[in-house]
Amino acid sequence: MSLKKLKSDVATAAKKVAANGIAGIVSVTNGDSDGEVVIMYRHESLAADVRIQALAQDLGDYPDGNRFLLWTDESDPAPHVVAAIKAAQDYLVGMSVYEMVSELASRLDKEIRRALDGGGESATEAEQGNDEPAQDDDDYDAAYDSDYPSDGDEFGLPTSAPRGSLFGTTPTELNKPLLQRIRRDLRRVKQAGYKVGLLDGFGKDDTRGVVSLSIRIDKLAISSQALEAWDVNPTEYLVLLLCFVKPYQPLDRILNQPVSQTQVKFHVGKCARYKPSINHARRLFADDCSLALASSTARAKHLDSDSDDFQKLFISNSLEQFLRESFVSLLKLRESRGLGWDEANELLRTSIGLCSEDQGLPEPLQGRDSGCSSPVKVSAPEHHGPLGRDHLMENLPASERSFPLIAMQFVTRYFVDCTKYCLRCHRRLKEDFEALRPYVCADGLCLFQYMAMGLGPAIEHEILTEPYVVDLLVSLCYAAAEPHPGSLRPTPMQQSTTPPKLSMRTPPVGLRLRVPHFSNATADPLKAITAAGNTRLVLEEGGARRFDGGLAPGGWLAFRKPGRTVAHHARIQEVFKATRTVIIEVKGHSDTSSAKSWNPVPPPPPNALEDGIVDVFLYDTDFDALSDVDKGIAIRNILDTLPPILDIEDWLADHPYSSIRDMDRISPAAASLLQWIVSSNRSCIFQVDRSREVAGRWRGQIGASAGTLPPAGRGRNREHERILGMDGWVQFRFAQGSPDKELRFNRALQEVAARKHMKENPTIFAWHGSRLSNWHSILRTGLDYRDVTSGRAFGNGVYFSPRSSISTGYAYMGSQWPNSDLRITSCLSLNEIINAPDEFVSCTPHYVVSQPDWHQCRYLFVQTQSFGPSRPGPQRGQNLPRKQGPLQQSASSQTFYPQPHSHQVYGQSEKPLKIPLSAIPLRTINRTDAVAPGPAKRTVQRLEESDDEDAEEMAILFSDDKLDTAQDPPKKKSASRASSVVTAEVEDIVATGPPTPASIDHLLTDFVPGSLDLSTLPRLAPPSFATDSGTKSLSRELVRLQNIQATTPLHELGWYMDFDQVSNLYQWIVELHSFDASLPLARDMKKSGIGSIVMEVRFGPDFPFSPPFVRVVRPRFLPFMNGGGGHVTAGGAMCMELLTATGWSPANSMESVFLQVRVALCSTDPQPARLDPAVLQMGKARGLRQAGPWMDYGIAEAIEAFIRAANAHGWTVPANLRVTANGV
Repeated sequence: MSLKKLKSDVATAAKKVAANGIAGIVSVTNGDSDGEVVIMYRHESLAADVRIQALAQDLGDYPDGNRFLLWTDESDPAPHVVAAIKAAQDYLVGMSVYEMVSELASRLDKEIRRALDGGGESATEAEQGNDEPAQDDDDYDAAYDSDYPSDGDEFGLPTSAPRGSLFGTTPTELNKPLLQRIRRDLRRVKQAGYKVGLLDGFGKDDTRGVVSLSIRIDKLAISSQALEAWDVNPTEYLVLLLCFVKPYQPLDRILNQPVSQTQVKFHVGKCARYKPSINHARRLFADDCSLALASSTARAKHLDSDSDDFQKLFISNSLEQFLRESFVSLLKLRESRGLGWDEANELLRTSIGLCSEDQGLPEPLQGRDSGCSSPVKVSAPEHHGPLGRDHLMENLPASERSFPLIAMQFVTRYFVDCTKYCLRCHRRLKEDFEALRPYVCADGLCLFQYMAMGLGPAIEHEILTEPYVVDLLVSLCYAAAEPHPGSLRPTPMQQSTTPPKLSMRTPPVGLRLRVPHFSNATADPLKAITAAGNTRLVLEEGGARRFDGGLAPGGWLAFRKPGRTVAHHARIQEVFKATRTVIIEVKGHSDTSSAKSWNPVPPPPPNALEDGIVDVFLYDTDFDALSDVDKGIAIRNILDTLPPILDIEDWLADHPYSSIRDMDRISPAAASLLQWIVSSNRSCIFQVDRSREVAGRWRGQIGASAGTLPPAGRGRNREHERILGMDGWVQFRFAQGSPDKELRFNRALQEVAARKHMKENPTIFAWHGSRLSNWHSILRTGLDYRDVTSGRAFGNGVYFSPRSSISTGYAYMGSQWPNSDLRITSCLSLNEIINAPDEFVSCTPHYVVSQPDWHQCRYLFVQTQSFGPSRPGPQRGQNLPRKQGPLQQSASSQTFYPQPHSHQVYGQSEKPLKIPLSAIPLRTINRTDAVAPGPAKRTVQRLEESDDEDAEEMAILFSDDKLDTAQDPPKKKSASRASSVVTAEVEDIVATGPPTPASIDHLLTDFVPGSLDLSTLPRLAPPSFATDSGTKSLSRELVRLQNIQATTPLHELGWYMDFDQVSNLYQWIVELHSFDASLPLARDMKKSGIGSIVMEVRFGPDFPFSPPFVRVVRPRFLPFMNGGGGHVTAGGAMCMELLTATGWSPANSMESVFLQVRVALCSTDPQPARLDPAVLQMGKARGLRQAGPWMDYGIAEAIEAFIRAANAHGWTVPANLRVTANGV
């Protein structure tokens, strides 16, 4: 949902209010800000109408995931109005505008009536009166087993089911011991670091239903490259939905009953929040729970379009099938034999005949006594955080272990390590290649089932978002399907002892394709006569027998003139057996010669298809039975018939919810082959170019109509990542390796940087060129040196060159896919390498690197036939995709990655290559404290852990002595949330947010994140005045800021927070940096060696209704009376109306505050900001180049200076300023 939906709901609520639909509400209108709603309330006891504002804080999740923030800007509101606003605040989650306004009106009416009646404490005070948590009742009823409802118990569905109940059971059907067990099991999930969401009555008043278990992705320490390849955002949640169709069965019962009696359903996906909406969960489990919908098609469309709710992951189908087929069996095997998950899966698949006999059992299983009464439990591999323990193998009785926790740990482990396992048999892969994308093993049966069951990525989604990537993959496969140079099939007059082989290392096995076999010399093709312009085939008399074996409507065939190489492929429309006539529609053609030209012959025009005798080849040959060379010929023949990818993209855009198999121009063989090509790609590739001008066939439409053509694909705009100086090459972002490859590269970089005392330029860049036919295998098996193609005169390793002209000489041409829009002729990769040439195998004339973790692919450059070296390609900013993001920077203002002068990388015309800094993963060298554990580590995760979950749900989980559904969520002690920032026990996880390189650009100030010694700054304890509303608002702000910092280069952001060191939610330390070098302030900072302006932000008890106190801590600025500026007072406080009661609005975000403070510091009106020269001189006299405590402003002088400045300007000082500023 979006802003449009909210505005529509405002209009709907306004109509209902106009019809007197909500008592007391005069009007409902849109406010000045996006997501703001203005409500006018009237009551006879009030002197005037009250203006109340509501702000949607999660507008993208409206309504299900949104929370409304309420406030009033009345100068002197009635106390009971303020109490009602505060009382309603915690209930406005997941509501529409009308529901929110109705809830607010109800609260206002109650509070006003209570005040008029003189009725003591307010509702809010009453709710806060009992904030002691209920005691956990872990005593398990001795009669538990006998109280279990049996599987044969019938639950009648009432006519009117209670709201929120998926199964419609009534309170009379409750089972207290079982509910207690459910809550205890879910508490264990919560205590293990996961989130628990109760979606319906399950665990509240029902033993059946749906529960959501989740963990935020950024807690799993997965690299940004892997997350991008998996189409997952680090702020999203990995979600497991469990649906218990029958009464909940705990682990001890599951272990002692047949697998078939365990009635649980699974769905795995991702979600923007920690749980999906109840309506979405209903639709997901509709078939399982007998809930009717209009149609399965409508349900699929709805789920697909609801992008803000539960969405499938790239492995959802595979993992859900694994859970359905094997999870309970694996669990029982592990428990009985003490096995690991991998061992149990090997044993299970062998026992049911899904593994070949020669594979045998894994080593730990051989000789094991299946009846062993004391199994040796296998420890799980080391993981951080929630993955660190294997709950199933803990030394606890089954009655003390949680089935939901075991399931969630299983899903989390499989998600994190998905590239290590086959997507069908789920056995650990034995390949030595590390991939960013998961795939199947070498077993042909796994590939067939993977394709047939739709367990891979949605090919339609790939085409719609990245069509040039799909074109690239098809083109490289086409080139790799040619025989390797020097191994072409010998003629009858030649002798050869070496059998021919393909350029691709591993041809597919298990596709089960049916293809025409043109190269079978022993086969006798059917003879036919074409008629009516090749729309009809009349078979010879001997071909009549084939009507019963492959000639049927919907099938495919190919035919060619005897002695010709061009074959025409057609779909069979009708078959008339009596006259031996087949009505066909030609869909494409192919070149059936065994050796093809690099410049394919264009298709013949329709009038060239003369009627006459032809050889007919049915699509009836088993692809898997062909030799490798014949497979290559078949692959090229099939791909010859595949339409251009941009044509397929256009068709899919016009036919939503359709499959490529529905497109009549694509044969089943071509659809399966295309699916294999895309899904078997193990690398991460994204197109930088989205202009259709790079497609040669569109060139004639460019010119007067430039900018009117739609972009190629709906993917993210990466124009800002374009590398300048490589005209005529189409660019792709390119990454390879396992999900932790980038981490290993960074660790190697840290080790080398520390050993060599690197201060700057820790990495260099270089090119790698290879034959076009090799790149299909490189994308699947990695950039290695197993095969020798051009000699190894300078030693073993991967060869790189700093000059594109040299690498281009090794990028030999290959066969072109005739229907390609790119018309690729050669490929180069641009790679980042650790800057240690003295440790390379060789550094002249080529870099020869033998260390696999010392180089990372960053870009793939493709030269096309349309864009030759002499013909410039699309220029920067030309025909950019519409609605693809903010305007791009000009080349003159763009920041480029610094390269050492002695090892620069050169592009065309031997000019140094300019690589955008924003395109390279940022890092910090010589940072020894980056992963040091401390009491304040992972603050944001702790805050987020306690912030999002529904208070009512948590009250239910931790209250076993109440069976009635809680009507109001219990209030927590106001200080507990803030103090828990330090005391919460959450496993430490290494942060993966992007730091900044040690050297950015000479135009920017030097800034090294993490170099600030926080022990020299005042650190406050969590305040006693902390409130629930303030803590929740600050938690959301902190999480939002972390997401912004994690996705924006710091030199562009201009501010930095060390989130791992936030020990008090009400006190933040922020560094402002990277000022324009032309500013006097930046020059002063450069001279003194100061990399950042250290700011402190303190929040008061009424935040966000009152402003924070913002001040400079260090260094000292030149006072205004002495010629200084930058809106910094003499005491260091910021002189800004925004930060006073006059200018503050609760709708302000802290990001906007940072930006406005930074703008104020950069302002030269009336005078520019300058550092205090006396303080700087003092620092130099001490022999120090960094600002230190001797330059700090004190808090007392900051408070007094702020009050003086506010009074001088006529601004209202916040009422609780001193409480806020002093933090007590």
